[in-house]
Amino acid sequence: MTYEDVEAELRKHPAVRACVVTRIQTGERTNTLVAYVVTNGSSDPAAIRAFLSAPRLPAKRIPQAVIPVQELPRTSSGELDRKGLPLPVLPGRAAGGKEALFDMGDVPLAGLSLIVAVFVGVLAFVMTTVFWPGSTDLSVVPQPYAGLFTGLYVAECLSFGLGVSFLLFGRGRLTRMGRPPWLTSLAHLSVVWLLVAWWPQDNFYRLAAKTDWGRQAVLVYAFNITLMIAAVVLVAFALRERRVE
Repeated sequence: MTYEDVEAELRKHPAVRACVVTRIQTGERTNTLVAYVVTNGSSDPAAIRAFLSAPRLPAKRIPQAVIPVQELPRTSSGELDRKGLPLPVLPGRAAGGKEALFDMGDVPLAGLSLIVAVFVGVLAFVMTTVFWPGSTDLSVVPQPYAGLFTGLYVAECLSFGLGVSFLLFGRGRLTRMGRPPWLTSLAHLSVVWLLVAWWPQDNFYRLAAKTDWGRQAVLVYAFNITLMIAAVVLVAFALRERRVE
């Protein structure tokens, strides 16, 4: 879908030198109509948006956000580079509301995420001896090595807590990066796995005999190989160009 009519009306505003209107992905199944404008000077985005109101444009054709930019990105051949447009912080997200609840940039949610991560991390630390008796026994390990290993165990548990927290609250942030939903889902799960895997993996390894080849092979494929796959997914997510219309 093109928005040449919207762009034509925008250019009639005395402060607008150049513009482009496009849709950006703001949710797993939602898109937001956004106008990027280059102005002659300081100009109120709300005033520019109000300029487009009826009878100029019907309500559904008016961009939900007007984003001032210094210049529109161009390709090496001088054509407009829509994929180079910056992802905006849409009005109203930081102020609260349904969509703001899942914005990891929102301070209250970031605090909640940290609380969940610490709580789950402490719980994991306590439950380690229940799930893997003896795996963290350092009674015969001298200092300072015992302290170093204790630090490792704490880090594994906190990493597990962060992974659980990202599982609960992190998807919205990835969704707004504009990748396909299927790739966003894989990237979300990959980040979670890269964080949570260390706690069970290392405890299983510590209890596995070095010559128990069957168990060692299972652990390698259950953890090491899947961690590599998760890293590959994140590389694909980072390199994939975001979708624009």
